[in-house]
This record gives sequence, structure tokens and C-alpha cells, in this order.
Amino acid sequence: MNSFDTVLAIVLMVLLGYIAKTLGVLREKDAYSLNKVVVNIAIPSLIFNSIYNSEISTITALLKMPLVSVIISLLIGIMIFLWTRLSYYDKRRAWSIILPTAMVNSGFMGYPVVLGIFGNAGLLRAVLYDMGSVFVFLTMGVLLSFIFGNDYRRILKRTIFFPPLWGLFLGVAFNAFSLPLGLISHIIDYLSRAAVPLIMISLGLSLDFKVIKSSLRDAAIVSTFRLIVSPLLATLIVTLFLFSGLEKSIAIIEAAMPSAMLSMVLSIENDLDINLTAACVFMSTTLSLVSLPLIIGLIA
Repeated sequence: MNSFDTVLAIVLMVLLGYIAKTLGVLREKDAYSLNKVVVNIAIPSLIFNSIYNSEISTITALLKMPLVSVIISLLIGIMIFLWTRLSYYDKRRAWSIILPTAMVNSGFMGYPVVLGIFGNAGLLRAVLYDMGSVFVFLTMGVLLSFIFGNDYRRILKRTIFFPPLWGLFLGVAFNAFSLPLGLISHIIDYLSRAAVPLIMISLGLSLDFKVIKSSLRDAAIVSTFRLIVSPLLATLIVTLFLFSGLEKSIAIIEAAMPSAMLSMVLSIENDLDINLTAACVFMSTTLSLVSLPLIIGLIA
């Protein structure tokens, strides 16, 4: 499947979820159940499969990928932070848009896109890039807990037991020690295949254009940083890091992904403006269905 067909298939699956919600076949709250299946079962299986079936030497050679992810998030976060200061935003409003700008959806959106276009070799690189996003999630959670006086131990505990991380660790361990899987390999393979359609349908169920209208200006600014500035920064950084070929393409595409859904989790936990954060997430996600095919067409 070429890049155009892959992106079209993904867009149609998102549209299927949205139509199912519109027709009442599924409800918006069903996305919560689908997400639990994705996060706790399907994505960990997908990650495990990718790591287990790769050469350890290849994984070691790609350890710059999470570093690039963190650097891009840091730079984008600093840029939007400075913008909120120049605009005299209060602390609560400022962090409500810093989160969706700095946190990228390199897993939920990144995995399906990269897997469809570049196959398992691309997915391995996307997984490692996404590990940088997990680090950003942990750092943001701890930082906000200090800023707003919350219990940072909760975010640490949740991250330690985050199933995708265990998919990574177990994949590396089973690979390094050449542990056989037997029948389990078939089960994991079936579960892995469920990840992409469930993610896309869940995303379609979550789209809410009414939320976007409530914070149009801020959401447009965040979307600009996430979908345009971020991949441009990635292009510069991967050039400085001497990336080439598949690593360069994956890093730029992952950097072009929309705001992470997990930013809404941190917004809720820290009593920020969840409607504002949600508007940023949903607008960047909706616009990414247009921007991603353009970026992929330029580099893939």
C-alpha cells in the first residue's frame, strides 16, 4: 500500500467512527472503552512484536530517536510558553495550551501512519520516537504537580505501570535472551492487528467540533505550532544529527503528528481549562488529516 492509500484508509476509518457516533451506532463514551483496550492490550502487543522481531543491534543504533523526540517537544514547549508570557496569559490558561503543544500523539496517530507506509521497519523507529513522548508525559506530570501543588507520586506510579512501556521492556528482554514464544506469538500477532482500526475508530468517536468553536484562536495557534513549526524543527534537528533515510523520514512525520490525547489527562488532574486543552487536541487532530498527507507526500 502506498502512502496515499495508507493515509486515505486511516482517514476513512476515522470517518467511520465519526459516522457511527452520528448515527447512534456507537456513542462518544464508547471511545473510553476502546481506548482502554488499545492502551492496555493492542498497543503493548504491537510494540512487543516490533521490538521482539528486530535486531538488538538495530535497536541500539536507533537510540537517538527518543532524544530527538524530547528535544523537539522541549523547543516547541519553550516557544509556546514564551508566547503565553508575551500574551499575558494567566498560569492556568497558559499551561492548558502548553500541554497540547509540547505533547505529541506519536503513538495513537503515529503508529498507524508509519506502520501503513513503512511497515515493521518504520514501526520500530516510531516506537523508539514515542518513548521520548512517554518521557515528556512523565516530566510534564511531575512539573505540573509541583506548580499546582498536586501529588507527583500518582503520575510516577502510572508511568511505571504504563502497559506500552512494559511492551517495550518485555520485547527487549525476550529478544535479548532469544526466548521462544510458541503459541503466544500468534496471539500477540492477532492482538497487534487490532491496534490500528481500534485507534482510528476511537479517534472518530472522540471528534467534537463544538468543543473547537469555544477556543478557536488558541486552538489554531497550537495547531500551527504542532503541525507546521514542529516538523520544520524536526527537519533541522535530524539534519544536525546526521539522520538519513528511514530515520529522517520517521522523525519528521512523527513530529508532524497532532497534540496528544494524554495532554487532556494532565489538564484534568491539575484542574486546568480542560475545554481549552480539548479544543487544541481536537483541532490539531482534525487538521492533521489534511496536513499529514501533504508532509508525507513531500518526504516519503
